[in-house]
Amino acid sequence: MITRPHGLLAILAALMLASLAAEEPAPAPHPIVGQYFVPVDVDWSHPVYATAFDDSSALQAWTLEGGKRMSVAEGRLVLESDAVAGAPPVEDQHLVCWLKREMPADFLLEFKMRPRSRKDGLAIIFFSTRGLHGESIFDPTLARRTGVFQQYHSGDLNGYHVSYWAGDRGTAHIRKNQGFALVASGPDLVAKAPNEAWQNIRLHKRGGKIRLMVDDIVSVAYDDDGKVHGPVWTHTGWIGLRQMSHTIRCEYDDVKVYPLNP
Repeated sequence: MITRPHGLLAILAALMLASLAAEEPAPAPHPIVGQYFVPVDVDWSHPVYATAFDDSSALQAWTLEGGKRMSVAEGRLVLESDAVAGAPPVEDQHLVCWLKREMPADFLLEFKMRPRSRKDGLAIIFFSTRGLHGESIFDPTLARRTGVFQQYHSGDLNGYHVSYWAGDRGTAHIRKNQGFALVASGPDLVAKAPNEAWQNIRLHKRGGKIRLMVDDIVSVAYDDDGKVHGPVWTHTGWIGLRQMSHTIRCEYDDVKVYPLNP
């Protein structure tokens, strides 16, 4: 089992990763970026999971790691961190909210989201996530997770993640885990929207082809060749919604996961 660094070691590791990420050149955007795209292979009639968060019983299907709390308010999922507006990110206040149900290898995820502030925060989707040896992410032999980023991208989990909103960074990224490999980049289509706007996020994955759409426009896309960064993750797995602490509060609604047709 991979152990997690603690105290000063954890802080130094986070700073080193941040430095490396800052120096890492972003890949050129995929040719499909900026295009209108609604997948035609989705089985819209048979969702694997769907909720409108009409009442707090919907939280039974989710579990929170890190942060302050998850709640249902006015028919929406609300994820919050105990952070101060305008302050730097706080490591122990990042959060990941996992959907407990195992999802198909190929799927379309969609949801609506609205952050407290478009300029201050960062949101991620983890997907196709499993333990390094194929375990459930809730297997008790895996290291305990508390929202600290390194535990998810360079710990004992495999999968992908996409940072579809990153505040003032201006770009959306796809990374492949374990290892935090930056594999795709594109424009952030959430940060510049009106602050009160709800936006529709869709994530489509079939084999190694990954597309992230905001209001049906492709923001970032990746075709995993299964060679440069290891095998394509074609396993079933788990989906998680992540917020960095300086997001403070973000609302989500109408979360649905659909299987894909053959």
